[in-house]
Amino acid sequence: MSDVGRFAFEPLLDLCNGRPVGMEVRRCQARDQTEVVARNAVWGTRQLAEFDSGIAIASVLHATDYDPSVPVHIDVLADTVVSARRRIKQLRSSLEVRANGRPVLPVLLEINPALSAAPPDAFVESVEQLRDDGFGIAFDNAGRGFGLDLIAELEPDLVKIDAGLVERLPWEARARTVVQALCDVCRAVGVRISAVGITNPDELAAVRDHGIPWAQGPLIAEMRQRPSTQGIALHPDLMPRIHATVPRPKPLLQAGRTAGSSSAPRVAPPPPARTLAALAQPAVCLSEMVNTESVRQALHDHPQAGGVVLVDTHQRPVGYLDRERFTMAVAGHFGRSLYANRPALALADGPRIISIDADVRTALECCLSGDRGRTYDDVVLVADNEVCVGTVRVIDLMQEATGNGNGGGATSAA
Repeated sequence: MSDVGRFAFEPLLDLCNGRPVGMEVRRCQARDQTEVVARNAVWGTRQLAEFDSGIAIASVLHATDYDPSVPVHIDVLADTVVSARRRIKQLRSSLEVRANGRPVLPVLLEINPALSAAPPDAFVESVEQLRDDGFGIAFDNAGRGFGLDLIAELEPDLVKIDAGLVERLPWEARARTVVQALCDVCRAVGVRISAVGITNPDELAAVRDHGIPWAQGPLIAEMRQRPSTQGIALHPDLMPRIHATVPRPKPLLQAGRTAGSSSAPRVAPPPPARTLAALAQPAVCLSEMVNTESVRQALHDHPQAGGVVLVDTHQRPVGYLDRERFTMAVAGHFGRSLYANRPALALADGPRIISIDADVRTALECCLSGDRGRTYDDVVLVADNEVCVGTVRVIDLMQEATGNGNGGGATSAA
């Protein structure tokens, strides 16, 4: 990675729709990698933490053209979270100064296993305080340094499976056992999980077999010198292929029954309906304070998004901008000049909000009971704390309700 520069940017993509959902800042030079420095220097925990936090701040300030609709992922050690928490907080203050009144870039801390010392109780307390300060939390290299109990207790926003496990996943039963345990715990507590370091189709297929929705690695998207998400999309050959289910002819006779039997043949039960969480797609969220030019750029960067969700400072949805209606509003010879500096919220409709725990029928009723002109607007999903956690397309709801969705057919991994 040394040919890239001091820092590079690796996209994290949604394996279902191919959209970028995050941008990780990677340290390319050995002198910036805390693990390398720790092997070559006689430093204590405090010195390592101060060094690690300083490089973390430098990495996020390295570039300016971030996409504000996806979080930037910053790597830090668990030691740093415990011993240099105040220094990490400077990340947000530095970004606020640089934003100069514009929306602050969302930051997700990717916490790596400890190198020196991170007592569990102190670690839990530090993570909770950083979350209160507005940071997203991810556990990186899960399966190598974090116990399942910490995942269940802290419920991070994201858990990333160790690259070594991903590499062994296609052919080693023990790796599959560990990954399955991670997936089971994450699904039980409602934590999203992703895979890293995917280099070949066999690894991608194994990741999809475990139902892991997000991934990154050389096969998914190459690292970039700039953090913009423009032009990033999963290659069509790597998108999931859906095969229609071919109905089997009904047998004339069932085994063990005669033609004159009056008993009706048994009918196989329908496959269980998927939840809204299974149908959810990452929402393109922007602050309610942005102008329409920021929305136009976000829609340009995310061509597969049906619209943009405007959120308040607590990430609660307050407005929705449908792509088609927004484009028509700002189109024309004078559209951009009239609207570019106007608050986007002035053009927004109220979001159609529904709990992520609701069923498909309830979501469809929400779509069909309101303004018929907005029937095909995305439904905005919220968690118990009313925070936006994704969107669902109406077409996906209809396919699921009629039995034509992925839950009723066979899906084969690319």
